[in-house]
Amino acid sequence: MPLKSLLITLLFFFFSEMVCAQKFIAVDNYGRNRRKIYAGDQIVFKMKGTEAVYHDEVHAVLDSSFILSKSMTQIPIKEIEVIKFHRPFPKLIAGGTALIGAGFLLSGATSRDSENHYAKDVALLQSGAFFLISAATIPFWWKRYRIGKNAQVQVLDVTIQKTTN
Repeated sequence: MPLKSLLITLLFFFFSEMVCAQKFIAVDNYGRNRRKIYAGDQIVFKMKGTEAVYHDEVHAVLDSSFILSKSMTQIPIKEIEVIKFHRPFPKLIAGGTALIGAGFLLSGATSRDSENHYAKDVALLQSGAFFLISAATIPFWWKRYRIGKNAQVQVLDVTIQKTTN
């Protein structure tokens, strides 16, 4: 048992420098709603002068740039035009209304008899309405921060430094 605790203590001291030194990308919108992107987090962004939207993982955060994991390219912070963040609640609403629409569609498709034409058609119309409500939430799936207009991006270093007294 003492050997195990000694090993854990040595591992703590070995990795303590990496735990203390940490940089992250801070995205501020008028100084409130700060979003933080650490190394290992997903990032979705658009660069200046391009229409392509990049989906990748941050491999490392440097002083004024970051490195992407897939292509190992260095992206300067100054070249970012838009950063997008995932919003889970609109996707949850879209999934719920699509599930309800699928239930109405299944109900309208399985209750086919010659006596009840009106109920079948109403169920199919209701399912179409729920699918349209689900599709209407698609523009709200991502929160966009347009850099320079209303938001700013910076790399912050929260390194804990020892003071000598």
